[in-house]
This record gives sequence, C-alpha cells and structure tokens, in this order.
Amino acid sequence: MGRRSLLPLSATLLSAALYLLTLTDVHTFDALSYILDVDRKPWPELFHPHHLAYGPFGALIRGLAVSLGWTGSAERLLQVANALAGGLGVGLFAALLGRVTGRLLPAALGALLLGASYAYWYYAVEVEVYTIAALFLIAGLALMLALARRPTAGLAAALGVVQGGAVLFHQTNVLLSVPALVALAVGLSGTGEAAPAPTRGRQALVLLGAYGVPLALTVAAAYLGVGLGLSGFRSWDELARWAAGYATTGYWGGAVDGAKLALLGTGLAKSIAQPGGAAIGLGLLAVLLWQTRWLRGAPRGAVALALSWLVVYGAFFLWWEPDNIEFWIASLPPFYLLVILAACPPTAGQATAWARLWPLLLLGLGVAMLGLNVVTISRRGDAERDLQRVTATTLAEHSTAGDLLIVPDGVLELYLPFYAGRPHVTSLNQAMRATGDWAAACPWLHARIDTALASGYGVLIAADAIRPVPAPPGEPPTPAERLGLDAATVAACYAPLQPALEPLTLAPGLPGYYRIPAAQALADGPGWDFTRGQWGWRALNAEPAQSALPGWALRPGVDPALISPPLSLATGRFRAVELRLASDTAARDAQLFFLDASGQADERRSLRWTLAPGPGAHTYRFELEAATGWTGIVTGLRLDPVGVGDGGTVVVEWLRLLP
Repeated sequence: MGRRSLLPLSATLLSAALYLLTLTDVHTFDALSYILDVDRKPWPELFHPHHLAYGPFGALIRGLAVSLGWTGSAERLLQVANALAGGLGVGLFAALLGRVTGRLLPAALGALLLGASYAYWYYAVEVEVYTIAALFLIAGLALMLALARRPTAGLAAALGVVQGGAVLFHQTNVLLSVPALVALAVGLSGTGEAAPAPTRGRQALVLLGAYGVPLALTVAAAYLGVGLGLSGFRSWDELARWAAGYATTGYWGGAVDGAKLALLGTGLAKSIAQPGGAAIGLGLLAVLLWQTRWLRGAPRGAVALALSWLVVYGAFFLWWEPDNIEFWIASLPPFYLLVILAACPPTAGQATAWARLWPLLLLGLGVAMLGLNVVTISRRGDAERDLQRVTATTLAEHSTAGDLLIVPDGVLELYLPFYAGRPHVTSLNQAMRATGDWAAACPWLHARIDTALASGYGVLIAADAIRPVPAPPGEPPTPAERLGLDAATVAACYAPLQPALEPLTLAPGLPGYYRIPAAQALADGPGWDFTRGQWGWRALNAEPAQSALPGWALRPGVDPALISPPLSLATGRFRAVELRLASDTAARDAQLFFLDASGQADERRSLRWTLAPGPGAHTYRFELEAATGWTGIVTGLRLDPVGVGDGGTVVVEWLRLLP
C-alpha cells in the first residue's frame, strides 16, 4: 500500500476512533426524536419529508442488530453509524486533497481541519442526519472536481446519484445543483473550445441529462413513492404541503437584518471551535485571503465551484437559521479546500521559505481546534453535567409513570420518556401543534390536566411553562416568541389552577416546578379542599352554579353524584371521614358510597345521613369502623349530596379521611 493510500485510511481510522471514544450521552431534541421514532414506529412511518432516508436507515441498522441479538435502543447503533460515517468522510476528504494537490501534507492538514471542527465532530458523535449527508457531499465534491477537469457522462451520472443520496438525507442539499452546474460548465469550456457549436451543444445536453436524470429519478421516485404510496396523499397539493413541511411554519426564514448577521458570526464561530472559534476562524480566513494569489494555480474549476457552493449554501442558511451549527457542516469541505489550496503551494518547489510557514500555521490552528473541542465535546456529552438530564432524573424521583408533566419547550419533553420512563409529557409547542392556535391550545392543556387528575395521577408543571422566559439578548427567539405568545398570555391560561399548585422542592440549581397532587396522595394526606380546585373528581347529573360560599358549587339534577378519581384505600388505615357542604335544596338526603373492587357503588357499602337544616355550610363527621361496607380495599368514593335536585344549589367545601 502506497503512502497516498495509507493517509486516507489512517485518517479514517483515527477520526472514527476519536468519534467512537467521544460518543455523547446528551442529545439534541431532533436526535432523541429520531431514536424514539426508530425504537417505536413501524418503518412505513419513519419517512420524514426533510430527511427522507434517515429514519428507514436507522430502522435497517436496528433490524440487522436485532437479528444478531441486540435488545437495546437504536441510540448507540445510530451513533456508531454516524461515527463511522464521520471517519469515512474525513478519509475521503484526505484522499480528495491528496489527488488535487499531489502531496500528503495538504491532505493531512485538510483531514485535521475537517475532522477537528466542532460541528462536524459533534454531529459525528450524535444521532442526526448531517454526518451521513456530509459524506455524500464530500463524495460529490470529488466528482465535481473530476468533472471540471474531464467531463464524462459517467462522472455526471455518478454525481447525480450521489447528490440524490445527499438530498434524501437532507432536503436542503438540492442547493448542490448550483456548484454541480458550475463544474459541468467549467469542464465543457475546457474540452469544447475546438469543437463546433452544435457539437458543444450536444455534449452539454448529454452531460446535463446524465447528471439531471439520475438526480431527478433518485429524489422524485423516493418522494412520490413515500408521498403517494405509503403516506396515501391523493393530490399534488397535499404532497407539496407534506414535502415543504418546516418551510410553511413561519418559524424559520424571514428578513435578513443586523440580528441575523450577528447570529451568522456566532454560528460560524461555533461550527469551528468552542470556545475560540471566532479567533481560529479569523485565522483560517486570514490565511485564505493573504494567500489568494496561489489559488490561481489551483486545479481547474476548484475555486469556482467551491465559491459557488459557499455562496449558495451561505445565502440560504443566512436566511433560514444562521446560528445553527448543524447547517454549516455542509460548507466546511469547500471552505477547507480553498484554505488548503491557498496555504499549500501546488508543488513543493514553488514554495519560498516564508511560504512554508503557512502549513505550520494551519497545523497549529488544527491542533488548537482539536484540543479545545475535545474538552467541550466531552463535557457536553457528560450526562452528569447536563441540566436537562439531571432535571429529568430528579422529576422521575418525584413522580410516577402515569403522572402528567408539563415542561418548557425543549429536549426535556423527550428526555423524560426516553431516560426517565415518564411518557406523559407535554409542552406549549406540543399544544400549539395539536390545536393550531392559542385559543384552542389553552383548553387542550386543561383537558389533559383534567384527564390525568381524573385518572388518579398527579400533574407537575414547570414554572417556565407557566410563564415562559424570553430568549436572552442576541439569542434566537423561543418557541413562545415565535408563536407570538408573551409570558402574561400563557400565564393567564394557568391562572385557574394556581390555588391547587403546590411548590415542588427539587435540588438546588434545578428549575422550579409545581405539583397538583394525585388523588391517592390527597386521600392519604390533607384530603380534598374544593375551594382550591376539583382535583379530578367528576360531577354527574349536576351543572356548575354560582354561590357566595367557597367551594364547588353545583345545581343537582336527578341522582347527582361527585365521583373521586381511582383510589386504593386500605380501610384499616382510616377511622373517620369528614366533609363540609352547604345546601339550599328542599331535598336533604345525602349518601357517601365506598366503591368496590370493580369501581361500582352499592347500597350495602355506603353511609346515609340527613343534611342539617338551613342553607349554611355544616361539617359532618362519621366514624368508619361501624360504617356499612367499609372493609377490604375501597377503590373510590362517590358523594351524592342529595337524592334528587329541585333547582337549589349544593356547595361542597372539603372532604377528608382521618387516619
């Protein structure tokens, strides 16, 4: 094996080993979404319109692993696949530079710069789509450089297929068509100068067809097959809305202003290194600009296609979301190509003694990137340092699997089901997605809370979910801000629940939370204070009413009842029941049922009494030891405040069991 082959292989193995050793335990929101999708959904439901191939790719890997005895999540499988793809991308980039420059040093420097870049490295240890897409893009860059030198139909067809793969892993890689056409144009201009115009025209059509047809077939066949086949869309309008997806939400895009330019600087700096990305990036740019004259000796078309690539990707993502480092991964290979071509002379003989210092500078910058980023990536990937993971673990300790947790928008809504076994999680963003507007989202949230409480479970609500915190200055807007919702508007939705909320004490440094206790906790503790809320009890055959007295005011109908959430009351633990209510009805017969194991009421398991005269509130106490049917396990309570309503009002103030 020659040295030229040994370097790409070494770069592949070393970078893959580095990525495998630094796999993250702290995931992005999208990463956890992919993991949960692959773990739980059947493969026909895994086709995301913006990265069509990634879900099925994950399912394929998991399926193969399961056939070999794997029983765990797809998390590590997808991370390993990304790490290997990242290493292969670095090796391919080294091979590309070795072919372009004819030397090992530029190839090694380029591999170091790409492999040590924060964005490329982090997404090679994460579960996301960008690393595999980048592998296709690097292969596409190699094919475009070859096309610019010697355009053939075979190379053009290969480029179409490779770009199709990149598009299927991320839709925005349709942008690669611009540098691809530049490469074709450069190649045609170099080979067709002596040919007559008709011949050049036919050659251009052949190359365009060879490139465009495989690209169109790869992408169109996949989207049409999934959209019209698996997804069952029956109109072009439905298909277009599905394929456009995020672009129609209004969350991304918008006018390019000073704020976006500032975010662009932030995104580019963080893509290179954290911390120190701005300084290293400026150093790389300075090398490129100072040594621009050497780009005149670059291989044919290399500068034109790299610049066109950077311009089209840069313009789009400046408009789309400039601070997001994942989107700048695609621009790293052409940028580093230009830097290497500028810093390293085409041949060693052309380099002066002074010029030989430029590769040393690149080496220093690359080593600095490696040192800075290994620390940051290791710390970021440490679950014990991650506030969201610690919060999820702590919330699991203060909840049960059936409790509802309302969290701020973010990764916590996926951490809780994935890491903490808490599947019933929602957020403002979920409420808005489910309903479409705040007027419907607020009742939707209340309905979920009522359902949880009526089912006997508790509710935990983050303070930041009740009153969303605005984004810090210079940071992207929060989901609430993107939706046009201010903190006061959201807080007003929770105002009716405030009396029932109890502060939940977590560890120091963790976010604030409130709890609405579960029915069992209230039964075992203070009981139900209906002046603060209804606590999941259900009213049957009774309508809400107004009263000057505190408590739950109802206008009873025929056979009215208040039914508790499910309980498990060991009757030997309680000696008495107390309740306080007021009634101005003519009917004065009241009854309290002790529900049996099947949740049914029975006359033989109940207390009967006559309400005290007058409309005022009275406290009633009954010893349970002598009560009929107070034996075994009681699964719930049913209070019939009167036998039949007669237009009057009943107000239930509280009910409690005395241990």
